[in-house]
Amino acid sequence: MKKIILSLLITFLLQSCSNDSSSSSSDTYSIEGTWKTISTVANGVENFGGTNIIKSELTYFYAGGDFYTESYTDTNYSNLRSYSEGTYTFQSASTFNLSANAYNPSDVLTGIYNVSCQILKLNATQLEIKVTNLSNPNEVSVKKFIK
Repeated sequence: MKKIILSLLITFLLQSCSNDSSSSSSDTYSIEGTWKTISTVANGVENFGGTNIIKSELTYFYAGGDFYTESYTDTNYSNLRSYSEGTYTFQSASTFNLSANAYNPSDVLTGIYNVSCQILKLNATQLEIKVTNLSNPNEVSVKKFIK
């Protein structure tokens, strides 16, 4: 369950910032739109796809700081495992705080989260973030998305 909640939580983030695919850039990219998760690594262990419970995930970032995430147990986006909704607030161009509620498919609340996030990469088609303070101060997760 912790892996599912971790995957959901990390999925929510951002609005716009200035990171290029290889390093910093003066270009500004927006995270608004739909992002597909391609990897979720927590403390060095992959928690997405393969033999993991969550096989596919979509995150929707909206203008104004709202987001929504759907996590599925299949690769066809048809067997919903959980979903999350919440808000994000930028503290700087590359850091933001995330507040989210996670639910099961029956709309039962399974978790409430407030975490710190750092943008590691953002360009027109890729997003990578680091999430800290999810379950404990020593836990670090990195989530990768494509648009």
